[in-house]
Amino acid sequence: MLQKLSAVFLLILTSLGFIASNVNAANEQAKQEVVFADAGWDSVKFHNAVAGFIGTHAYNITPKIISGSTPIIQTALLRGDVDVHMELWTDNVPTFEADMKTGKLLNLGINFDDDKQGLYVPRYLIEGDAKRGIKALAPDLKTVKDLARYAHLFKDPSKGRLYGAIPGWSIDKILYLKYEAYGLNKNYVYFRSGSEPALNSAFLAAYTKGEPIVGYNYEPTWLTGKLDLVLLQDEPYNEVGFQRGLTEARSVPVCIVANKQLQSKSPEFVAFLQKYHTTSALTAEALAHIADTKCTYDEAAIWFMQRHPELLAQWLPDDKLQSINKALIGDNAAAANWLLSFPEEVQVDWTKPIDNFVNYINTTYASFFNKVKDILTWCILSIERLLNFIPWWLTIIAIAALGKVLTGKLSRGIIYGLGLFAIGAFGYWSMMNETLAVVISSVIISLLLGLPIGILVSTSKLANRLLRPLLDAMQTMPTFVYMIPAVMLLGPGKVPAVLATVVYAVVPVIRLTSHGIQQVDPNVVEASAAFGASRWQTLFKVQIPQAMPTIMTGINQTMMMAVAMVVTCAMIGANGLGMEVLIAINRTESGRGLIAGISIVIIAIIIDRLTQSLADKKKEGK
Repeated sequence: MLQKLSAVFLLILTSLGFIASNVNAANEQAKQEVVFADAGWDSVKFHNAVAGFIGTHAYNITPKIISGSTPIIQTALLRGDVDVHMELWTDNVPTFEADMKTGKLLNLGINFDDDKQGLYVPRYLIEGDAKRGIKALAPDLKTVKDLARYAHLFKDPSKGRLYGAIPGWSIDKILYLKYEAYGLNKNYVYFRSGSEPALNSAFLAAYTKGEPIVGYNYEPTWLTGKLDLVLLQDEPYNEVGFQRGLTEARSVPVCIVANKQLQSKSPEFVAFLQKYHTTSALTAEALAHIADTKCTYDEAAIWFMQRHPELLAQWLPDDKLQSINKALIGDNAAAANWLLSFPEEVQVDWTKPIDNFVNYINTTYASFFNKVKDILTWCILSIERLLNFIPWWLTIIAIAALGKVLTGKLSRGIIYGLGLFAIGAFGYWSMMNETLAVVISSVIISLLLGLPIGILVSTSKLANRLLRPLLDAMQTMPTFVYMIPAVMLLGPGKVPAVLATVVYAVVPVIRLTSHGIQQVDPNVVEASAAFGASRWQTLFKVQIPQAMPTIMTGINQTMMMAVAMVVTCAMIGANGLGMEVLIAINRTESGRGLIAGISIVIIAIIIDRLTQSLADKKKEGK
C-alpha cells in the first residue's frame, strides 16, 4: 500500500512539474529573444542585467548572454550572433570605425563617457594610512615618470614590477610603448598578469597586506570602487602622443552598439536603448555594492533601479515605467514557484566565510608565503637560466640523440630534433624555455610529492580511504577554482602557475604508483619475505622495481598534464607559449595562435614519446 501511495505521489509531482515547465516554455516562446554580449568584465554584466530586466518586464523579450573576449564578441556582433553590446569601449576595438562603416551595426548612443584608465597605486603608498599603521613610502610619487625613482618599492626578482594591461587589449600596446618611452624598462619588468581577474587579485592581495603595487586599471570597476587607488598623472592627451605612449589616455566613449537586425526584431527595445545613459560613478556604485554584498548581477540591477528611479523616468515612457515599477515591488511569482526554482529560503551563503578565511591567511601568514614564493621563484628562474645557457644547437643534438637511444630508431631522433628546430624557426625558442621551466618545476614537485604518497597509499588502507576523495576532487575540480587563492596568496606569475599545475598533475603519478605496487604478484612478495627480506627491502627491491613500468606511465601522464596547463596558467601571468596563445585569442589572430599551439604540441609529443620509450625499456628489463 505504501509503495502504491509513493508511486502516486511521485506521479503527481512529476505531472505538476511537467505542466509548470510547459507553461513556462509557452510563455518564453511568446517572447522575442535578444542576445547580449558579455565581454567578461563586471560592469558589462551589470548593464546587461539592468537592460535584461527592463526588456523582460516592459518589452516582452527574453535576454540571452553570449560570453567571449572583446575581439570575439565584436566578430559575433558583426555576424548577428550577438544582438547588442551594452558596453563597447571604442578605443579597445581597433576596427570599430571600419566595422561601423559596413552598415551592419547601429551605434545607439553613449552608455557613459567619463571613464578613466592608466597606471594606479594605492593611496596609502603616497599618503600613508595611520589607521592601518602604514607609512607613506612614496610621498613625492605624482606622475608616471616619477616611477623611475621608486622601482625598489615594487619588488620583482630582478627589477621592479609594473603590472601591464590585459593581453590583447589595445591599451596594452600603448602602455608598453609608454614603459619604453619613459625609460621604465631600465628598472621595471612589464608584467602581464594574463587576465583581468588575476590583475584584480594582485591589487586586492597587495592592498589587503598594505604592500606597494603599481599597475594598469580603469574606472569604473568594482576594484576602483572598493579600493582607494590613485591614478598617476601623465602628459595631457593628444592623439599623436597617445599612440606613441607619451600622454594620458582620454576618456573613452563607451557605446551601446547593436546589430542592425535588432531594429526590425524589437524596435521599441532599441528606442529604450537609445535613451539608456549612465555615468562612471553610477556604474562604480553598483559594482562596489556587488563586491560588498556578494549579490548577483540581477539582484544588483534591482537594487540599482530602486535606488535611482530618476534614471528609469529618463529611459522609459510612462506605460513602460509603470510595468517596471510593478516588477520592482514584488512581481516574483517565478521565483516563488518551488516546482521550477530551488527555494531561496533554504539556500546558505558559504562564500563570505571562505573569502574571510583566505584574507586572514593572506594577511597573517604573508611572510611565510613570501618565502615560499622566493624559493619557488629561485627554482624556476634557475631552470630557465640553465635552459637559456645551453646553446640551441646543443639542445637539439641532445634531444635527437636521446630519441635515438630510447626508441632505437635514428629517424625518430631526427624528427624530434627537427621539431625543436621548427620551434626556434617560429621565433619561440626563448618562450619555449620559459614554458619548459614551469613544466619541469611542476613535474619535479609533483614527483617529490606523488611518489611517496603513492607508496603510502599502496601500503595503507586507511591512507587510501582518506586520500581517494581528495584525489578525485583534485582531478575533477576546475583549475580556476584553486588558482584564485593561489593568486591571492602568491600574486600572479609563474609561482602560482606551478602550484596550480602540481595540484592538477600530481594525481596520475599517485594513482599509478599505488596501482603498480598493489598489482605486483603476491607470490613474488611472499617469496621475498620467505628469504628473510624486511618490509622495506621487499618494497624497494621487489615491489617498486616490478611496478616501475606502471610508475613510468604515471610519470608520463603527469608530464602531459603539466604541459596541458600551459595556456591555462597564462591566464594568471605565466609567460611563455601559453601567453602567446592567450594574446592570439584576445586579438583573434589565428596564425599567431596556431603557430604557438603547434609549438606546444611539438613539446608535448617529444615529452610523451621519450617517457613512453623509457617506460617500454623498463618493461623490457622487467
